[in-house]
Order: sequence, then C-alpha cells, then structure tokens
Amino acid sequence: MRAGPLSDSKVIDLLNRYFVPVTMPNEAADPSGERGRIRGEFAEKKLGLGDVHVYVIGPDRAAIAGMDIGSALDTGKQTAFLTGVVDRLHVAPGPPVFAPHPQAAAPEVEPGAPAIHLFSRKLIPERTWNEFPSENWIVLSRQEWEQVLPPAGTALHATWQIPQPVAVKLAQWVYPQTEETHQENRSRVNLADFRMTLVEVQGPLGRARIDGKVQLTHSFYPGRPSNDTAASELVGFADFDLTARQVRRFRMVTRKAQYQDTPFGCALVSVSRETIDSQR
Repeated sequence: MRAGPLSDSKVIDLLNRYFVPVTMPNEAADPSGERGRIRGEFAEKKLGLGDVHVYVIGPDRAAIAGMDIGSALDTGKQTAFLTGVVDRLHVAPGPPVFAPHPQAAAPEVEPGAPAIHLFSRKLIPERTWNEFPSENWIVLSRQEWEQVLPPAGTALHATWQIPQPVAVKLAQWVYPQTEETHQENRSRVNLADFRMTLVEVQGPLGRARIDGKVQLTHSFYPGRPSNDTAASELVGFADFDLTARQVRRFRMVTRKAQYQDTPFGCALVSVSRETIDSQR
C-alpha cells in the first residue's frame, strides 16, 4: 500500500529535526576510503549493507544502525526505525543543518544564451523509480541559439526546422529517470525533428510555435546495452528579438511520451543568465 502525504511528512520531519541526510553515488571517487570503511564496519557489526541502503552513523563516524531499501520504502517501518535511533541515542531536535537548495545547480552560460532546464517524470504512481522526477541542464552556445531563430525574410506562418546538431542536443535528454552513474549522456538519438512556425511578429519581436518529435534509444542501466526506447511528441513556443538576434524565451512540453511501456512527461524551460546569476 502506498503511503499517504501525512505519513511521508512524518519521515521528512524526523530527518530534518534529528538527522543530517547524506547521499553518495555508487561510482563516486573515494580517495579517503570513507565509503569502504563505512561498508566494512556495517558488515562487521551485521547491520546490513548494499549499494542502495540506509546507513546511520554517529558524529564519531561509528556505525549505529542500518536498513535495507525494501523496508525503507515502507513509511511505517522507516518512521519506527528513525524514531528508535532518536530514542536510543537521546538526540535533541534542532533545525535542518542545511537550507533547502537545488539538487542540480544551474550551469554557467554565455550572455544572451539562456540555459534550458529539463524536468522529466514517469506518470504511473508507483514506488521507487516512478515516484522520483529527474532534471538536467542543457547548454547551447550563442551561435547555437541563433540557429533556432527564423531565417532572414521568413514570412508570417512560414515554417523552418532547427538544424540537426542543435536538435540532437535538445532531444538527447528527453526520457524519464533511469539509473545514472556519470554526468554524461548515453542516448542514441534516432529522430530529432523540431519544426518552428512563425505565428506572430510585432516590430523586432516574434513568436514561433514549436512542434517536435523525438525518438531515442537509452538503456535503463549504464553499461548494459539494450534497445530500450523513448518516443515523444512535444509542443511549445519560442519568443525572440530579431534585432538583437536572441531567443528570449523557449518552452516545450510533451504532449505524448512513452519509455518502453511507461508514459512520462517532460518539460524544457529556458532560464536566462540574469535569472541564474540572481539565484546563486
């Protein structure tokens, strides 16, 4: 049975008041040997271990308690586990050690070249993978953004295509969350078709409708060749300044998207350098 929002909030409250949550990627470099030390101590004390596992350690780095991922996904068991640790150690509550902050930091971009924030999520309400959204940042150079603009002399309601090199950069992240161990793309883009239609012009300012189709091959697990596919139809718009030769705003969302047999939704939203700088 899926846990409701009230029971989920109890776990979040316990973590915020009594613990300092820390994550570590499976493939992370570990020059200090700390990850190996923790696993070794948990194995020695028979507290359980695994690549996906809850490890509770004290301020002195000593192993205290462990919980397998299957049990941790049960909100009742997770609540009892965390409460038990708090009671056993007589931990005093306090405010979160770290303020909320983005998990995917915005990249540096050129002036006049906004970054694209991509957000994707499976649409089936199910535990583990389907519950969690994923996000990425797509960076286009100023020269690449200019290729999104309408060619000189484009008439109202005329259509043009985003050139393939730029279209592929937009398409290669259009899939839901999968297991990742490195920040590099491993998609094979089979189709990246983004057609722009000029729908409005007011002086130097214009707006274009975007109709897109994406088909790519992307294995769920890294290092395991497969024919897993993601197919999407997208719609959106772009606002631009023809005098400054700049795209001011770029938005796309999936109208229909499926990864293997699972529907998903994806949004691509441009974020200006000014907005990025103001949030640092």
